[in-house]
Amino acid sequence: MAIDLKDDDQLKAACESALQQYRLSAGHDAWVNKLSNFLLRVRNTDHQEFITEAFQKELWDSEAVSATGMGRIDISAVVKEPLVVECLWRLKSLSPDLDPVQQEQLINDTWSQVAELVEPLVKRNPRLKRYRLFAALCPEYFTTITHHRKLRELAVSMGISRGAENRLALHRLVKRRVDAVLGEPGPIFSQGWVERMTLPWLLYVLHVQNQELEATETADLTTGEEKLNPLPADRRRRGMLAIGGYVSTIRAMIEFAREGCTREDFRQHMCSLNQALAPATISTQMNALIAEWGVLRANGDNLVLTSRGEGFLESGDPDEVSDWLLTRILGLDNLLYALKTAPMPTKAAVAELQKINANWKSTFVPNSLINWTRALQLVELSNDKMLRLTERGESWAARIHWVPDVLVIAAPLSTVADGSAGSLVLGGSLERPPLKQIIASFDENIRFKDELIGQLDAGLWGHPRRHFAVLTGLSGAGKTLLARGYALGMRSNEDDPKSGLLIVPVQPGWHDPSCLLGYVNPLDSDAYVRTGFLDFLLQAGADPDRPYTVVLDEMNLSHPEQYFSPLLSAMETGDTIELHAQGGEVNGVPPNVPYPSNLVIIGTVNMDETTHGLSDKVLDRAAVIEFWDIDVEAFPGWRNCELSEQQITVVRQTLKELVQALRPVRLHFGWRTIRDVIGYVQEAERGGVIEFNGALDQAIYAKVLPKLRGEDSPRIKTAFGSVKKVLENADLKASTQKVHELLDDLQYLGSARFWR
Repeated sequence: MAIDLKDDDQLKAACESALQQYRLSAGHDAWVNKLSNFLLRVRNTDHQEFITEAFQKELWDSEAVSATGMGRIDISAVVKEPLVVECLWRLKSLSPDLDPVQQEQLINDTWSQVAELVEPLVKRNPRLKRYRLFAALCPEYFTTITHHRKLRELAVSMGISRGAENRLALHRLVKRRVDAVLGEPGPIFSQGWVERMTLPWLLYVLHVQNQELEATETADLTTGEEKLNPLPADRRRRGMLAIGGYVSTIRAMIEFAREGCTREDFRQHMCSLNQALAPATISTQMNALIAEWGVLRANGDNLVLTSRGEGFLESGDPDEVSDWLLTRILGLDNLLYALKTAPMPTKAAVAELQKINANWKSTFVPNSLINWTRALQLVELSNDKMLRLTERGESWAARIHWVPDVLVIAAPLSTVADGSAGSLVLGGSLERPPLKQIIASFDENIRFKDELIGQLDAGLWGHPRRHFAVLTGLSGAGKTLLARGYALGMRSNEDDPKSGLLIVPVQPGWHDPSCLLGYVNPLDSDAYVRTGFLDFLLQAGADPDRPYTVVLDEMNLSHPEQYFSPLLSAMETGDTIELHAQGGEVNGVPPNVPYPSNLVIIGTVNMDETTHGLSDKVLDRAAVIEFWDIDVEAFPGWRNCELSEQQITVVRQTLKELVQALRPVRLHFGWRTIRDVIGYVQEAERGGVIEFNGALDQAIYAKVLPKLRGEDSPRIKTAFGSVKKVLENADLKASTQKVHELLDDLQYLGSARFWR
């Protein structure tokens, strides 16, 4: 059970327990003595020694207050700068004799002055070193937590408001909170006093850091040293999503979530940043901020910044996210580890990254990782075209205390668990829930027969790469709803299942693949006109362990063998999908990409005079599923119907009999028509002008009869005659008269249709 540090009694118990545990550890005396001796040495040093370069170097580099961590920054120019040295001497000599208000003002002023003086002397901001330095100069004021994000996490857990005071004042507030429950710590520099200075660090490690499900870092209580805690390769994110604008875009996106927001508000914000973004792209980028960067956290339908995100937003310093990226992203540690040995050409780096994951057959994901390391200022491309670690990159690489692993790809087709639990693993790392879990995830108001969902599941996954199905049948029967529900069911264990679904309404006049895959701008060969489908395809390729589903809605409004041909070919042969012939990437779009074995394609088809038939090239690659039978009784809308029970019985029975009459000639209707008829009658009842029977008559006339058409034949005559009988029995006069006219047309003209 987690301890509530906001409660005084629990905080006191936590402090006493931490100190007791700490005192029993082997290295307790060593750290306390080291810290005590260093603080006394700094306090007693005179001006003559203090200003020497040797003492300044010791002051900046000492690990007595805390271990180095990300603090490996060259400060050789800083220790030689007299203005910096005199600022620090002034702080050391004046601070002990000031009252708390004056002391705090001096600390804040000196912090700002030193930051301004140091900036032009270093390549990176030595923020952690500066915290250690100030803690050594003013130990009465500071704790030994030198990382502000971690101090803020502890402060919040102790009930100290996030916006209470500036970042330096949090040290004072945390110490004051601990002193309030434990009392004064004793004389300055005594063992108890020094222990009290380290106590906030112990509380953070034991009651904040260790409360994470899987902490990115582990800490040694006796030394304060932290080590990264890497995930194994098979549990990491497969690369990093390519995002235009890189770090500046990440910060612009999370700025909106500073005070928390809903997912929908966040989507609208991202649309305002780039109106060309497709909904699927926005969802994928949102997930990247959560899972790849660790800067956002989902809380139901709301998004909030993590403390890591707050630190990154405030400082813009990539070091704030180093723990997450190095331990959670596949390939990043491999690249930095390799470059630590020696620089290498970009092509060689790509080749090394491709060895990590056999699914990275193209250069897209490796290049994205390399581009991110450059954007994060970890790697630079030198004049000799070699990738080299920067100073920041060297400090990140120094934290990699393990030999980075590679992803072991499983057998091409295997299953784990049974049909009721666990997950299915296909094509290596791709996982999907078992069928029963997918079925259970469907909205209870949109239910399909389990056998039909199972038919779709079996049709999609019978081939290790070609996951393609075509749903054909009655208009309004729920083909798109079935496809959508299945897609969401495959990602039902995630916070945002919609991120794995893209619905593409096919348009008449699609005669080539550019409608789906985009194209190089003919007026600017350096620009690529992207589509939502292309972005979705690239995301699927970069994330092979999760299914991505595309629904081609009314896919036969144009000829699929024309606009869909590259994918039809690639899904069959396993060859790459050709995107352009420019040689290199264009706006992040590679010349070609492998066909993603985690891509699921479901097409919906209506057969009428506005559509095209499907060629054998399409049908041979697809699992064709036809469903025409409609169960009027099973329509879920009956349970929410606002009509009286008697009225519901009349409407349901009439529609049921009409379906039975029209089924033999395939002119019956689906749930969409049932819903529209009910809606019409409900609104008429609410209006109070049209009586019930008249409203039902008008609804059927408008929604059922317009589809009636056909040539004179015994089946058509029988069907129309049965419809007329149903309408007569229900006393629907206008509809009965219309069907009577259609029967006359059959007899005298040889054909009949509603529109004439």
